[in-house]
Amino acid sequence: MDSQLRSTSQNEVEHLDNAVVIAESLVNQVKKSDIDMMVQHQKEMLTRYEKTNEMLINFNMLSAQRCETTSQDFKKHTQMLYEMKKDLDIVFKRIRTLKQRLTKMHPEAFAACSDVCNIIEVENNEDTQSKDDVQTS
Repeated sequence: MDSQLRSTSQNEVEHLDNAVVIAESLVNQVKKSDIDMMVQHQKEMLTRYEKTNEMLINFNMLSAQRCETTSQDFKKHTQMLYEMKKDLDIVFKRIRTLKQRLTKMHPEAFAACSDVCNIIEVENNEDTQSKDDVQTS
């Protein structure tokens, strides 16, 4: 058993010696100045990446602030449009109510006006249809 341990340990020592020899030969093939130059280039690139990263962080913060401001403005404008629509609906409802009252009070005047409006409406429809026909041709 001792002989097996000795042969195993001798094999391991020889294996380690071979590994050390290979590592030393690789180290000897590369010049120290080349390694130093590569390290210097890596440090320069690291500095550039850190500066770029800082600039991107600042840009993202600024963009987030502007996005928040724009979102708030968008919400305000949307609310304003919704309120304007409600106001217009109320105005059109009042106009319809007034028109109905006036129709009851002065039916002959509205009959004459409605004939004129119908003629104008028919002419507008004909113009629209002729334009559509020209566009499809």
